[in-house]
Amino acid sequence: MSEQFVFTAAVAGFEMDYMKFGRGPNALVILPGMSLMSVMPMAPLCAGAYHCFTEDYTVYLFDRRKEFGLGYSIDDMAADTVKVMNSLGLSKIDVMGFSQGGMMAESIAENHPELVRKMVLGSTASRANVISNAVFDKWIRWTLEGKIETLTSDFVDKLYTEKTAELCRQSVIEANRGATSRDRVKFIAMAEACKAFDGYEALAKIKCPTLVLGAALDKVLVADSSVEMYEKIKASGTPCELYVYEGYNHAVYDEAPDYRKRVLEFLRKP
Repeated sequence: MSEQFVFTAAVAGFEMDYMKFGRGPNALVILPGMSLMSVMPMAPLCAGAYHCFTEDYTVYLFDRRKEFGLGYSIDDMAADTVKVMNSLGLSKIDVMGFSQGGMMAESIAENHPELVRKMVLGSTASRANVISNAVFDKWIRWTLEGKIETLTSDFVDKLYTEKTAELCRQSVIEANRGATSRDRVKFIAMAEACKAFDGYEALAKIKCPTLVLGAALDKVLVADSSVEMYEKIKASGTPCELYVYEGYNHAVYDEAPDYRKRVLEFLRKP
């Protein structure tokens, strides 16, 4: 019998799917970035990719709540995820957020400092910028126009290095071809949430040791955002480390061969 990786949590007012794998004594929460369709079907692949964490951690990767629409903010996403974590009895977690998931992680660390032991922020930002808003506006327009192939092709180009983009473009297009009208509304809502997010000043409230990982060629949230977060968190007196990958795009977390090892080394530090 194949191992079950995907579960559904039901709390007051909503349901949320999540992956769970590993048998380590500590809890690692992963918050993925925005996507047109749920990443839950990729659970076995994710479990394999993060196998190096499974001796130290039981890993939880949370989706967004199943039903939401326009006006669903980053802070709302973070608050709902905390409700689910509480329902699962999770405490003193390590959290790793990518892209929009990093924004959610910031919100959780700021508003629930007792919950987070350490945090990793990958290819994310504390606020939108001119470049990111232009990208999100284009994605929103194509989604509204039903140009899903154009959207997903550009999504691949904005996330990956040129070589990887060409290798995975067609498979990503095919995987998203079945996006429903509900999926499209949620994707637009997530893009609008990124545009509206401004957590820069609140970074001073973060008290947990933090690792910020950026990518020099990031075409979505840009490397300067990583540097900006690092400097703000460090200035507040919180232990913070920064590493910017040269030669990588936004999805460096999927491409750089030493990415997960770097994260694990940080999390294992006393």
